[in-house]
Amino acid sequence: MSDRPRSDRPTPPPSGTGQDLQKMSERLREVISSLRSEQQRLAGEARPSVPPATATADSGDLERRRLASELALAREAIAHASAERDRLRVRVDELEAEHGRLSDEYVAAQERATELAQLFVALERLHGGRSRADVVTAVQEIVINVVGSEELALFERRDGGLELLKAFGVDPGPIHTIGLGEGVIGRTAATGAAWIAGRDPAPESPDADLTACIPLRAGDDVVGALAIWRLLGHKPVLDEQDHAVFELLSAHAGLALHLRASQAGAPIA
Repeated sequence: MSDRPRSDRPTPPPSGTGQDLQKMSERLREVISSLRSEQQRLAGEARPSVPPATATADSGDLERRRLASELALAREAIAHASAERDRLRVRVDELEAEHGRLSDEYVAAQERATELAQLFVALERLHGGRSRADVVTAVQEIVINVVGSEELALFERRDGGLELLKAFGVDPGPIHTIGLGEGVIGRTAATGAAWIAGRDPAPESPDADLTACIPLRAGDDVVGALAIWRLLGHKPVLDEQDHAVFELLSAHAGLALHLRASQAGAPIA
């Protein structure tokens, strides 16, 4: 039995309202159920949408593949560019070498043309002179202007020795006459072999200052000699062009002197 006072017990519903209460209770449960459904719907809409994990993974994989493909293409392009750069460098080196070779050949051709022009002028001067004096002057000018020396002496062979024909820039006294085979000059006239400093053995005194001694020929005969001492300051040594000039003087200066001497009735050789 309950101890609650009799006055606190709920008042029993009046008779005839039981069905109404049941209806109200059912209505109330429907309302509560509707409210719960609405609450769930609203909560779903408010929740941020999260892509499915599988879709995110697929998208990342595609992006990685795309980047890997672009990286491979970039590496291929770099390798191609590097190979092309190396090929061009090799080609540039080849062109520079070819340019250097052509430049050297052009310079050599120019030097050869200048040499031939000088030899032609020298030859014309030697054979264009009307007298022995003209030939001697031509020889002197060739030595000064082409060889580059202002110290020279021209000898002609006479009476078994050499007699000074012309001296320029040197003392003629000690070299007025030279015996065949005496010193460098006498040996040149005796043997017909040119002596050139730097090519042949150094001479003894008093020929130590000689630069070259050239035999002067008329055919197979040696009719004189040309001695050249110190070169001008701007020309330290003889070169191949000088050797060509010496050969021309040896072959044509002696012949020109011999021909002019014959025409004038003067003895030479």
